[in-house]
Amino acid sequence: MATLPKITPSCTPCTASSAASYRPYPPPELTSTWNQTKFPKRINPLAPPYPQKRINSSWETIPQHWHNEKRRTMMQQKEHERYHSAWSIPFYGKPADKEAYRRHFREVLKQQMADLANRNQSEFKARTQESHLAVEYDRQCKVKDLQELVNKFSYLKRFRDENKVCMEEAWQRARINKAKTDKYEREILRYNPINWSGTLT
Repeated sequence: MATLPKITPSCTPCTASSAASYRPYPPPELTSTWNQTKFPKRINPLAPPYPQKRINSSWETIPQHWHNEKRRTMMQQKEHERYHSAWSIPFYGKPADKEAYRRHFREVLKQQMADLANRNQSEFKARTQESHLAVEYDRQCKVKDLQELVNKFSYLKRFRDENKVCMEEAWQRARINKAKTDKYEREILRYNPINWSGTLT
Protein backbone atom coordinates (compact mmCIF):
# COMPACT_ATOMS: atom_id res chain seq x y z
CA MET A 1 0.00 0.00 0.00
CA ALA A 2 1.33 3.42 -0.93
CA THR A 3 2.12 5.85 1.83
CA LEU A 4 1.88 9.60 1.51
CA PRO A 5 5.23 11.42 1.55
CA LYS A 6 6.29 13.73 4.32
CA ILE A 7 6.49 17.27 3.02
CA THR A 8 9.51 19.04 4.44
CA PRO A 9 9.12 22.71 5.39
CA SER A 10 10.09 25.03 2.60
CA CYS A 11 13.44 26.74 3.04
CA THR A 12 15.96 28.44 0.83
CA PRO A 13 18.54 25.91 -0.38
CA CYS A 14 21.97 26.88 0.84
CA THR A 15 24.41 26.31 -1.98
CA ALA A 16 28.00 27.44 -2.21
CA SER A 17 27.10 30.39 -4.42
CA SER A 18 24.13 31.46 -2.30
CA ALA A 19 26.13 31.20 0.91
CA ALA A 20 28.79 33.42 -0.65
CA SER A 21 26.19 35.92 -1.89
CA TYR A 22 24.26 36.26 1.36
CA ARG A 23 27.21 37.41 3.43
CA PRO A 24 27.16 40.87 5.06
CA TYR A 25 27.99 43.72 2.75
CA PRO A 26 30.62 44.63 1.71
CA PRO A 27 32.35 41.32 1.03
CA PRO A 28 36.13 41.30 1.37
CA GLU A 29 36.67 40.93 -2.37
CA LEU A 30 35.03 44.31 -3.05
CA THR A 31 37.23 46.17 -0.58
CA SER A 32 40.48 44.40 -1.36
CA THR A 33 41.42 47.13 -3.87
CA TRP A 34 41.18 50.04 -1.43
CA ASN A 35 42.22 48.22 1.74
CA GLN A 36 46.01 48.26 1.52
CA THR A 37 46.76 47.88 5.23
CA LYS A 38 49.45 45.34 6.01
CA PHE A 39 49.15 43.71 9.41
CA PRO A 40 52.13 42.20 11.23
CA LYS A 41 52.25 38.48 11.65
CA ARG A 42 51.11 36.83 14.80
CA ILE A 43 53.79 35.75 17.27
CA ASN A 44 53.63 32.54 19.22
CA PRO A 45 54.34 33.56 22.84
CA LEU A 46 55.48 30.06 23.75
CA ALA A 47 58.09 29.89 20.99
CA PRO A 48 61.39 31.54 22.02
CA PRO A 49 63.01 33.81 19.42
CA TYR A 50 65.92 32.57 17.35
CA PRO A 51 68.57 31.38 18.23
CA GLN A 52 67.20 30.37 21.64
CA LYS A 53 65.80 26.83 21.52
CA ARG A 54 64.60 26.24 25.05
CA ILE A 55 62.34 28.13 27.44
CA ASN A 56 64.01 28.80 30.78
CA SER A 57 62.85 30.33 34.05
CA SER A 58 63.67 33.85 32.86
CA TRP A 59 61.47 33.62 29.79
CA GLU A 60 58.83 36.43 29.70
CA THR A 61 55.91 36.61 27.24
CA ILE A 62 54.64 40.14 27.95
CA PRO A 63 56.03 41.74 24.74
CA GLN A 64 54.72 38.90 22.59
CA HIS A 65 51.23 39.11 24.09
CA TRP A 66 51.26 42.88 23.71
CA HIS A 67 52.24 42.51 20.05
CA ASN A 68 49.37 40.09 19.41
CA GLU A 69 46.94 42.34 21.29
CA LYS A 70 47.91 45.39 19.18
CA ARG A 71 47.60 43.31 16.03
CA ARG A 72 44.12 42.12 17.03
CA THR A 73 42.99 45.66 17.85
CA MET A 74 44.29 47.01 14.54
CA MET A 75 42.50 44.28 12.59
CA GLN A 76 39.22 44.92 14.44
CA GLN A 77 39.47 48.66 13.83
CA LYS A 78 40.20 48.16 10.15
CA GLU A 79 37.34 45.71 9.74
CA HIS A 80 34.98 48.12 11.50
CA GLU A 81 36.13 50.97 9.28
CA ARG A 82 35.80 48.83 6.17
CA TYR A 83 32.20 47.87 6.90
CA HIS A 84 31.03 51.27 8.11
CA SER A 85 32.66 53.27 5.33
CA ALA A 86 31.15 51.16 2.54
CA TRP A 87 28.10 53.43 2.22
CA SER A 88 30.16 56.08 0.41
CA ILE A 89 31.32 53.74 -2.37
CA PRO A 90 28.26 54.00 -4.67
CA PHE A 91 28.18 57.80 -4.27
CA TYR A 92 31.78 59.00 -3.95
CA GLY A 93 33.87 56.01 -4.95
CA LYS A 94 35.82 55.36 -8.09
CA PRO A 95 33.99 54.16 -11.22
CA ALA A 96 35.45 50.69 -10.76
CA ASP A 97 34.21 50.60 -7.16
CA LYS A 98 30.76 51.83 -8.22
CA GLU A 99 30.56 49.17 -10.90
CA ALA A 100 31.71 46.50 -8.43
CA TYR A 101 29.01 47.70 -6.02
CA ARG A 102 26.28 47.46 -8.67
CA ARG A 103 27.58 44.16 -10.00
CA HIS A 104 27.57 42.68 -6.51
CA PHE A 105 23.91 43.50 -5.93
CA ARG A 106 22.97 42.33 -9.41
CA GLU A 107 24.60 38.99 -8.68
CA VAL A 108 22.92 38.79 -5.28
CA LEU A 109 19.54 39.55 -6.86
CA LYS A 110 20.07 36.94 -9.57
CA GLN A 111 21.13 34.43 -6.93
CA GLN A 112 18.01 35.16 -4.89
CA MET A 113 15.83 34.75 -7.98
CA ALA A 114 17.56 31.46 -8.82
CA ASP A 115 17.13 30.21 -5.25
CA LEU A 116 13.46 31.19 -5.31
CA ALA A 117 12.95 29.40 -8.64
CA ASN A 118 14.70 26.29 -7.32
CA ARG A 119 12.62 26.35 -4.16
CA ASN A 120 9.37 26.74 -6.12
CA GLN A 121 10.42 23.94 -8.45
CA SER A 122 11.25 21.66 -5.53
CA GLU A 123 7.93 22.45 -3.85
CA PHE A 124 6.07 21.85 -7.12
CA LYS A 125 7.78 18.48 -7.58
CA ALA A 126 7.03 17.52 -3.99
CA ARG A 127 3.37 18.48 -4.31
CA THR A 128 3.10 16.72 -7.67
CA GLN A 129 4.54 13.57 -6.16
CA GLU A 130 2.18 13.90 -3.22
CA SER A 131 -0.78 14.27 -5.60
CA HIS A 132 0.26 11.21 -7.60
CA LEU A 133 0.67 9.15 -4.45
CA ALA A 134 -2.67 10.40 -3.11
CA VAL A 135 -4.45 9.47 -6.36
CA GLU A 136 -2.77 6.05 -6.36
CA TYR A 137 -3.68 5.54 -2.70
CA ASP A 138 -7.29 6.50 -3.43
CA ARG A 139 -7.40 4.10 -6.38
CA GLN A 140 -6.03 1.27 -4.26
CA CYS A 141 -8.59 2.04 -1.55
CA LYS A 142 -11.41 1.90 -4.11
CA VAL A 143 -10.12 -1.40 -5.50
CA LYS A 144 -9.84 -2.77 -1.98
CA ASP A 145 -13.38 -1.63 -1.12
CA LEU A 146 -14.73 -3.19 -4.32
CA GLN A 147 -12.93 -6.46 -3.58
CA GLU A 148 -14.29 -6.48 -0.04
CA LEU A 149 -17.79 -5.82 -1.39
CA VAL A 150 -17.45 -8.71 -3.86
CA ASN A 151 -16.16 -11.00 -1.11
CA LYS A 152 -19.03 -9.97 1.16
CA PHE A 153 -21.58 -10.57 -1.61
CA SER A 154 -20.08 -13.99 -2.33
CA TYR A 155 -20.10 -14.88 1.36
CA LEU A 156 -23.73 -13.79 1.84
CA LYS A 157 -24.77 -15.64 -1.32
CA ARG A 158 -23.04 -18.81 -0.16
CA PHE A 159 -24.57 -18.38 3.30
CA ARG A 160 -28.02 -17.96 1.73
CA ASP A 161 -27.64 -21.05 -0.45
CA GLU A 162 -26.38 -23.18 2.43
CA ASN A 163 -29.16 -21.89 4.67
CA LYS A 164 -31.71 -22.73 1.97
CA VAL A 165 -30.33 -26.26 1.67
CA CYS A 166 -30.46 -26.68 5.45
CA MET A 167 -34.07 -25.46 5.55
CA GLU A 168 -35.10 -27.78 2.71
CA GLU A 169 -33.44 -30.71 4.45
CA ALA A 170 -35.20 -29.79 7.70
CA TRP A 171 -38.54 -29.60 5.90
CA GLN A 172 -37.88 -32.95 4.23
CA ARG A 173 -37.05 -34.55 7.57
CA ALA A 174 -40.20 -33.02 9.07
CA ARG A 175 -42.35 -34.44 6.26
CA ILE A 176 -40.77 -37.88 6.62
CA ASN A 177 -41.23 -37.83 10.40
CA LYS A 178 -44.85 -36.71 10.03
CA ALA A 179 -45.51 -39.46 7.50
CA LYS A 180 -43.97 -42.03 9.83
CA THR A 181 -45.98 -40.68 12.77
CA ASP A 182 -49.24 -40.78 10.79
CA LYS A 183 -48.54 -44.33 9.63
CA TYR A 184 -47.73 -45.40 13.17
CA GLU A 185 -50.96 -43.87 14.50
CA ARG A 186 -52.99 -45.56 11.76
CA GLU A 187 -51.44 -48.90 12.67
CA ILE A 188 -52.27 -48.32 16.32
CA LEU A 189 -55.88 -47.47 15.46
CA ARG A 190 -56.04 -50.53 13.28
CA TYR A 191 -54.99 -52.98 15.98
CA ASN A 192 -56.37 -51.09 18.94
CA PRO A 193 -59.30 -48.96 17.84
CA ILE A 194 -60.74 -46.39 20.19
CA ASN A 195 -64.34 -47.75 19.87
CA TRP A 196 -63.50 -51.42 19.63
CA SER A 197 -66.76 -52.50 21.38
CA GLY A 198 -68.92 -50.35 19.10
CA THR A 199 -70.74 -48.73 22.03
CA LEU A 200 -69.87 -45.18 21.03
CA THR A 201 -72.18 -43.61 18.55
